[in-house]
Amino acid sequence: MEYKQCLAIKNNRTNRYLTIDQNNRLLSSGCHPFFKHTECNKQREIFQILNAANQDYIGPIIMQSAVLIYNPGLQAYLCCQQNGELKLENIPYQEASHSKATKFMIQGTVNQKKAITENDDVVFKFNDANYLISELSLFCSWNGPTISQDSTWKLQRINFPPLPDWFQQRPFISLSYLQSSDQLTQCLIKQNERKPIGSHSYQIQSIYLIEDLLYAMMSIEGQYLKKKNGSFDYQIEGHLEQSTCDLSLQQMVSKILPMCSQHDFIENYIQQKIKFENGYISQAFCSAIKELMQKYLLMVNQLDYEFNQGEITLQKFWYYTQPSIRIINSIYVLIQSLSKQIGGTLLSTITNFINTSTDPQIVEVYSFLLQKSFIPYMKQLSNWIYYGRIDDPFEEFLVAEKKIQKSSLETDYKNDFWDQRFALRNSQIPKFLEKYQDIILRTGKYINVIGQKESPFDNYLIKNQGHIVQNQDFSHLVSCFEWANKEIINLLFQKENIHRRLKTIKTFFLFDSGDFFIHFIEAAESELVKDIKEISKEKLESLFDLAVRSIASNDAYKDDLVCYIDQYTISEQIYAIRNLRGIDINENKPPRTQKLKGIELFTLDIKVEWPANLIFSRASLLNYQILFRSLMSLNYLLKQLNEAWVFQKQLKDTGLHQKFLKQNFLLSRMQHLVKNYLYYVSYDVVEKNYTSLIQNLQNADNFEEVKEQHMRFSENCLKESLIIDQDFWKIFNKCTNFCSQFSSQIQKQNSSLMSFFKDDFVSKKAQINEKITELVSGKQFQTLYETFIKNFDEAYRELIKIIKIYISQSKTYVVSLMIRLDYQFDYL
Repeated sequence: MEYKQCLAIKNNRTNRYLTIDQNNRLLSSGCHPFFKHTECNKQREIFQILNAANQDYIGPIIMQSAVLIYNPGLQAYLCCQQNGELKLENIPYQEASHSKATKFMIQGTVNQKKAITENDDVVFKFNDANYLISELSLFCSWNGPTISQDSTWKLQRINFPPLPDWFQQRPFISLSYLQSSDQLTQCLIKQNERKPIGSHSYQIQSIYLIEDLLYAMMSIEGQYLKKKNGSFDYQIEGHLEQSTCDLSLQQMVSKILPMCSQHDFIENYIQQKIKFENGYISQAFCSAIKELMQKYLLMVNQLDYEFNQGEITLQKFWYYTQPSIRIINSIYVLIQSLSKQIGGTLLSTITNFINTSTDPQIVEVYSFLLQKSFIPYMKQLSNWIYYGRIDDPFEEFLVAEKKIQKSSLETDYKNDFWDQRFALRNSQIPKFLEKYQDIILRTGKYINVIGQKESPFDNYLIKNQGHIVQNQDFSHLVSCFEWANKEIINLLFQKENIHRRLKTIKTFFLFDSGDFFIHFIEAAESELVKDIKEISKEKLESLFDLAVRSIASNDAYKDDLVCYIDQYTISEQIYAIRNLRGIDINENKPPRTQKLKGIELFTLDIKVEWPANLIFSRASLLNYQILFRSLMSLNYLLKQLNEAWVFQKQLKDTGLHQKFLKQNFLLSRMQHLVKNYLYYVSYDVVEKNYTSLIQNLQNADNFEEVKEQHMRFSENCLKESLIIDQDFWKIFNKCTNFCSQFSSQIQKQNSSLMSFFKDDFVSKKAQINEKITELVSGKQFQTLYETFIKNFDEAYRELIKIIKIYISQSKTYVVSLMIRLDYQFDYL
């Protein structure tokens, strides 16, 4: 027993278990949590023993240690009341080790200091004088004055049924106890005191030895054949320095005695390994050995019959036991190599022995043991590949299930649900299933996704188990995999229709339809430019829904789209995803602007249900969200630059546009940068990768490939757009910030110019021309725009330089971006 291990605590008198009533009082009226009785409340009947000095300590519980009794279901500690009642109270973790929770001294009924096991009787001593007891009313109190049945308890594990008390109280029910039963030995000696065997004639010695051999073969010591202390080995007159038996008889008997010792060793192994905690396969293996031992005992009975008829000699005895000696020895050698092996490891060891044995009879014995031991494993395998379920309380199966809920897919940014929910347990893979391990894992996972669908194989494994194990022919698993793979592919492409989902994502997240942005921004711009605290979420959602339905009324998944104002900026989200993937984890977190507008935090999401969310995982949707937010901000910036350009072009009709030539030139270069980057992302990145994705999905022949191709598409789009590239995005952001500042400056300038046009332009043309000339020729105006030109030009050169470095690093996908941004090679 260990600290913090979940336990059931049983009272020796009532044979009932500690439980907690509705008033949090402690009673001894519960049952073992393993049994699913209706009256059992597992939350109230499972306890933990905590170290009073250090609650976090995990190790063996030692007798005479100070402990706390804790209920993990209610998160409460056992406390003694002044009236003798025991109640559980919710005490803060940091205060439990001090004074509020009652400390007990846990000790044995015999004063000794050792680690506590499941078979030990323990008492909980309180205040150096009283013990925790179960009263006749089944209420528990702490005023037991002495150690009695009322105050004696047992700690039992909860994940398998407890052994009954008589298992310990009746030692002769197990043959292993007879090996060292001094009481029985003394009784037999007193009843049948005999002279040394050498004092008898050769014929009498032979009779005595045959009689003792018959006993020894059933794990019972005889008059002259005794066991060495603490071992399974028999000796003739072991209490003497040298046996008085005839030397020829000693030599003959010494050939048979190893079989008796090995039989005792095998029986002891069975008694130890047939317990619940060793698992189903160990129990099946021990049961198979017991079947062989029945035939062995039948041989002993036949020998005993021959002995009673006086028709057997020691030589005949040796001759008749020859086959059994070989079989017992082969089983003995096998279980010696098993050690603490359980489950699939045990099956692998038996398989190794079959493959290395040359004796056909021994191979047949090992094959029999393998076939019987494999039955529970085959049931688990059938449950897995036919129904996608795991029933493995003792962790023997090759597939391990982690209790990860499907709801975690909503927050699983690492995209590891599919890999972690079910994973191979390498230590439990039988050797003959190693080449099928991947097929087995994937088949069960597919069936688990498909759900309860009738399999066409109708438990073929169970019906043909003998043939399958004997010939190790598991080709049926391949057929199961092919069927499950076909079903899940049909589910994805027909019922879940991932092609249409991809089209929806491409339309809205990746701006495949320019109409969506135009409709939405025209309707919602006035709301998006507000401070985030002033935005009406209901109005924004309504405008978004209107824009979606106006351009995609026939889209089957349009209702799954949702918009919201995120709590993180695009820079913070990129920073998070870079750290999530281990890219530049020492990178400083980007500073946040004090006042943020809705356009900076606006983002999209799409609702995806099981099992489509295995493909459209949270990790891939995060990639799409970053792409959407980046493209959204750039499209909005391009809109602002275009509006400024349109106004500048209106000045051409007035003849005043010559005054703003430098300004217009800078504006056109900024438009060139934003337009061509957007064009690069839309056509050279998204469209190219989307075309490849559709082709790859058509050729995909398994679920993992579909999942991988989709994830690769979202990651390639993000990678090739250079959004999560720290060096590029830092410089590109620098350029776009200049663009945003410049467009804001032009808007201010245009607002002042509009005041001039309110007057009669024709009659006051000369006067207006004079005022604009004065504005443009001002030193402040010239300095401002020269600074913009200089800063933007330097940032643009840095941008071209970093792209050139990427090309030299064989990042060929940026070549088209280089050509678009510097098509005349002015910056190279």
